[in-house]
Amino acid sequence: MTASRGPVEHEGRETWRVRVRGGSRVLGAGVLVTGTHVLTCAHVVIGVEDLAVDLVELPGTPSSRARVVEELCVPPMDDERGDVALLELATPQPASCAARLGRVALTWDRRVHALGYPAGDGLDMGVWTKMTLARHTGAEWLQMNRNSPNDLRVQRGFSGAGVADDATGDVLGIVVGEYTDDAVGLSWMLPVEAVVRHLPLVSEWVVGDTGIDAGFARSDGPPEALVEAGRIVEWLDRRRDGAAVLIVLGPDLAAARQAVALSGGLSDSGDGRAVGGVDLALDVGGRTVEEVSRRIVERAGLAADGTSSSSDRLRAGTPPMAVVLDGVDEAEQPVALVHDVLEPMVEGGARLVLGFRHDDSPSLASARALRGRLLSARIDAIAERIAVLDDVATWRMRVTALRKAAAEDPDATANAVATLEKRLRRDERRLRRARSEQETASDDRRLVAARWAAVCEHGLSEDLALADERRRVEGALDATPFDPAFAREAVLAFEAAVRAAIAGKGSR
Repeated sequence: MTASRGPVEHEGRETWRVRVRGGSRVLGAGVLVTGTHVLTCAHVVIGVEDLAVDLVELPGTPSSRARVVEELCVPPMDDERGDVALLELATPQPASCAARLGRVALTWDRRVHALGYPAGDGLDMGVWTKMTLARHTGAEWLQMNRNSPNDLRVQRGFSGAGVADDATGDVLGIVVGEYTDDAVGLSWMLPVEAVVRHLPLVSEWVVGDTGIDAGFARSDGPPEALVEAGRIVEWLDRRRDGAAVLIVLGPDLAAARQAVALSGGLSDSGDGRAVGGVDLALDVGGRTVEEVSRRIVERAGLAADGTSSSSDRLRAGTPPMAVVLDGVDEAEQPVALVHDVLEPMVEGGARLVLGFRHDDSPSLASARALRGRLLSARIDAIAERIAVLDDVATWRMRVTALRKAAAEDPDATANAVATLEKRLRRDERRLRRARSEQETASDDRRLVAARWAAVCEHGLSEDLALADERRRVEGALDATPFDPAFAREAVLAFEAAVRAAIAGKGSR
């Protein structure tokens, strides 16, 4: 059963947000999912008597006593799984205020927000924080990063809070943990998909599907297929490498299907792996461009205005998803599918595994051309970035070799491009660090000059100990190779010696 209703707002409020109490003590937060049920964290309510729930976002609504549904309470586990409970309310609340739980692709940098109830005067009504999604850090929990240092970090009192998508308002999960360092701002949520796995009843209140067509079932297959499936899983998981296209044919089609199961993409795998290694896996044979676009838009959780088609919404931009499409050449309009669906996805940073069942399809040629354009664009981007590096000549030779390889063997070149991009990022970090050190050294040279001017003003220019300290610090700042830690130590020692000498003269 799939929910069809949407979240109801009252004067801009997310009315499904609730505060969970044990007597008068605030314990955390929760999500109203029906008029009589609330989702929250198991660690918030286990062993607590006199549980109560307040609809703080809907003033005037009465509170309700609550109880934990015993068979629907899963404590947190050591491998970052679980920590979810369903509460049953004694006093029914307005069903129209219930949340919509969204089962969507939890893509990197998706903007979300939450309301928690940390301890402190005047905070009982809740405080907001903004975050972006990152990746799974354990079997199920998904890391969230605070948007900026100005945003409140998730802390005690946020547990159980609904994590809502900024774009759609759908609840994507509940807050389950915090990292207590204020400067870092990390936290974790349990995604809706994992909630459903632990509490199947919740599926009745969820919109969206797993994004995995039934045909992508686990299969033992021959050893060589399993080995290739493992390679595809690893390729899909390299999301930070950016957009990429992998084309599979013949026997590799079975490996691509196995890769979906191996990645944890099947919600019924039952092995505790994180769901979401593959965001979407579709058999597109016989499907129209609009049908495929609709599945992608729905799985991406993209907000639609209701006036344009799914194809139009997709072309407006998609998040960087990991997608497996089988039977591309047997779609209703395979060439149009490549140009109108796959190309916009690549522009959005997607990693696509494309399965073709015939090696003479015009759509295969179109997909290879798309892959070629993507490789060329990535190589062009590398060429633009190397101008500021120290060893530009060597980098230009690498880029030239890469262009030649891309023209001859795009499949093999894709990995080489990714490797060179990693090396480039490493060299850019090294260059930024060196420039930062040079700027610091320049500032320190000006500081040493200013301190020496103060020495001269106090008539201490003939002080041999100070002169030695000056030579030492100037040598450290001009040394090749430059040692920033040693130079900083020399600067601090020089400053301390100057202060001591000036103070000593003043006391005489």
